[in-house]
Amino acid sequence: MPKRHLNDELVTQPPSKRRRDLKSTPPDRLSSLSDELLLQILSFLPISSLNICQRLSRRFHTLAGDPELWKRQYYVQWVRPRARRLANVTRSTLPSKTSAARVDYSPKVSTWLDHGHLTADGKITNWKGQYRLRHNWSTGVCRVSEVKFTESQTPPILAQLCAGVVFTADTVHGLRAWAAKDPAHCFAEISFSDSVETPSINPTALAVSHFVDEREVVVGFDDGQACRYLFNVRTARLQLVSRHTGLADGAITAMALSSAYLMVVSENKNLSLYHFQGSARSSRSAKLQKLTSLSAANMVAPMTLSMRRSGVNIVATIVYSFFHISCGWSLGIQELRFDRTGQQVESRLTSTVESQHGTLSERGRPESRNQRDSVTLEIDVDRIAPDSGEPLIVHLHPPTSISYSHPYLLTSHADNTLTMYLVVSDNQRLFVRGGQRLWGHTSSVSAVQVTNRGKAISVSGRGDEIRIWELEPAVRSLGSRPLLQDESSIKVHPEHPDHDEADLDSAPTGSPGDIPEEHEVPDGWSIIQGCVGFDEERVLLLREKAVGTQLLECYDFT
Repeated sequence: MPKRHLNDELVTQPPSKRRRDLKSTPPDRLSSLSDELLLQILSFLPISSLNICQRLSRRFHTLAGDPELWKRQYYVQWVRPRARRLANVTRSTLPSKTSAARVDYSPKVSTWLDHGHLTADGKITNWKGQYRLRHNWSTGVCRVSEVKFTESQTPPILAQLCAGVVFTADTVHGLRAWAAKDPAHCFAEISFSDSVETPSINPTALAVSHFVDEREVVVGFDDGQACRYLFNVRTARLQLVSRHTGLADGAITAMALSSAYLMVVSENKNLSLYHFQGSARSSRSAKLQKLTSLSAANMVAPMTLSMRRSGVNIVATIVYSFFHISCGWSLGIQELRFDRTGQQVESRLTSTVESQHGTLSERGRPESRNQRDSVTLEIDVDRIAPDSGEPLIVHLHPPTSISYSHPYLLTSHADNTLTMYLVVSDNQRLFVRGGQRLWGHTSSVSAVQVTNRGKAISVSGRGDEIRIWELEPAVRSLGSRPLLQDESSIKVHPEHPDHDEADLDSAPTGSPGDIPEEHEVPDGWSIIQGCVGFDEERVLLLREKAVGTQLLECYDFT
C-alpha cells in the first residue's frame, strides 16, 4: 500500500520571529563596555545588587563575583567600623591624622587589624565566602550536624576543640581525634590501655595546645597521672609521647597547656605548675620539672586556668570563685610569672570586689608580692579588703561557669545574666577594671567561653538558647553606661532549608528579624560541660540524654 502524501495544510508552521523595534527597545549600553569599566560600576553597588547581577549572564556572574569587589565590601562592612571604633578610643593619645589613616581602605590585608592570617603563607582568600561567614555570625544563621556516642559513659566523655580538630577522651575508646568540619569523621584513636599502667582508671581532664601542623594533648586521670600525646595533622596519627605519674594527690580535675608548660589542679584543691623539658617528639627527653604549687582551702568551683606569653615571661593564671561578705560571690585572680628558664619572677593576687562596688582607686589596688625564692604559695582571700558603700553588682549564688582569655573575664549565672570584667596586667600592676552585667538570655546560663578578641558564646542549661556576644564595643562602656541590653548579643538560629545566598542582601543588624525558627532541643537532653569550644567557623556543644547517650553538636556558620 503506497504511503499517504503529507497534507501541507496540516503542517504547523513555526511562528515567525517578531522583529525588534529598535525605537521602543532601550539600547544595550553595558555589553559594549570593557570589563574594567563594568567592575568600576559594580564597585558602587550594594550587596543585593551584586547578587542580582550574578544571575544575569555568565559574564556578569564572573564580574559580580570578583574577589576585589567582595574584599572591599568585606572591609566596609566589618573592618572599617572596628577601625573607627578603635580610633575613637585612642583619639586622646594618637594624632588625628594617624587615627584617620587607619580607617582608609588598603588592599593589603596585612595592614588590617587581626586579619593577617587570611593571607598568611600566600593563602588565597574566598572573600565572598568570608563575607558570608561574618554575615552568618552577625545574624546567628548556621547549619547543625550531630554525632551520637551511643555508649553510656561514666564518667562522661571529655571533649576539646583546637584549631579545627575535636579531641575526645573516654574510658572505652581512649583518645580520639575528629574533624571539626565533619564531626562524623574520626581521624585517629589510641587506647588508654596502651598508655597507662592501670587500665581501669578514668580520664578526668583534657588540655590541648597547637603548633603549625601538630596538636599537643595531655589527658589527666583519676589517680593523679597524666599522658602526653602528639597529633600530626598531615599524617592524621596520634602518638604517645610520655607518661607521668604522681602529678596530683588525687584525681586531676582541671588542666591548662601552653607550649612546654602544664598547669594541673587536683580534687584536693592543690595547683601545680610543670615544665616539659626537651622536645615533645622525643619521649626519652620529655622530663617533667615542677616549678611551683598552690594550695587553697576556700576555693569553690567553678574555676578556670589560663596560660599565656607576655613578652619574655610565661604567665599562669587561675581564676576561682569565693564568697565575700560585702558583695556576695566574687572572683579571685592569682597570677604567676616565670622567665624563660622556668624561674618564678612574681606572684600577684587581685579580685573583682572593687569592681563590683564600682570603685577602683590607686589606693585600693592590691600590691604585687614577689615570690622569687618561694615554692609553695597560699591563696588568701582575706587580703582583699572590702570597699565602703553599697555594691553595684551582687551575686547571691556562685557563678555557673567562668571563662578567662586575657584581658576578658566572663562569668555566667543562674539568674539569666553574664558578668564581664576587664583584667589589666602589666609589669607593675594587676587589677580588674569595671564590671558589666550582660542581659539577653531567657533562662539560666550554664556555660560561657570568651576569646582574647572579645568574642564570646553562652549556652543555656538545656542548650536550647545559644547567644553570640561581641564584647569589644562594650569595653568603652565599663562603669560609664547603663547595663547592656539584649541587642548586644545575637541568638543562634539553625538554618532553614530554603535559605540561600539571597540572605546576604540584608545587612546584618544583630536582631533575629525573619530568621527561621530556632532549633528545638528534644526532651531529655541537657548540656554537659557546657560549650566544648568555638572558632571562626563553628560552635561545638556536648549533650547528654537521660538514658546516658551523649551527642556532639556542630553549629557550622560557613
